[in-house]
Amino acid sequence: MSDSNLTPFGSFGFKVNVSAGGGGCGCFQEVSGLSAQVNVTDLVEGGVNNTTYKLLGNANFSNVVLKRGLVDGALFDWMNQVIEGKIERQDIKIEILGDKREPVMSFILVNAVPIKWDGPSLNVMQDAIATESLEIAHEGLKRA
Repeated sequence: MSDSNLTPFGSFGFKVNVSAGGGGCGCFQEVSGLSAQVNVTDLVEGGVNNTTYKLLGNANFSNVVLKRGLVDGALFDWMNQVIEGKIERQDIKIEILGDKREPVMSFILVNAVPIKWDGPSLNVMQDAIATESLEIAHEGLKRA
């Protein structure tokens, strides 16, 4: 194994492929919530005092939150479609980019659908970029 394979990837270079509503809305400043967990149930057997058995259950996947500067209405429109009952699930690809801006690792959110949109906080006393966030529920997390 070479030393280049042991260098951790940076978290500052990434690309999100979201094409909801036909728009290319893949420029985000933050992605959070990439997480998977398997439920565990403890089973205690009578007369066996030296261990507790661990039964594995279903997998749970955390919701993912995408944040970006407010540039258009594509994310809001996708959320609004869900509110109106026009649910359009899709896979979302998140790519971590290397030093040369090429993908070095990818994750796919399976059957993703937006469940919460947060618009910008507007305040005349702040000099900040208006941002929006979209919370995504999904049914699986895969490495591509």
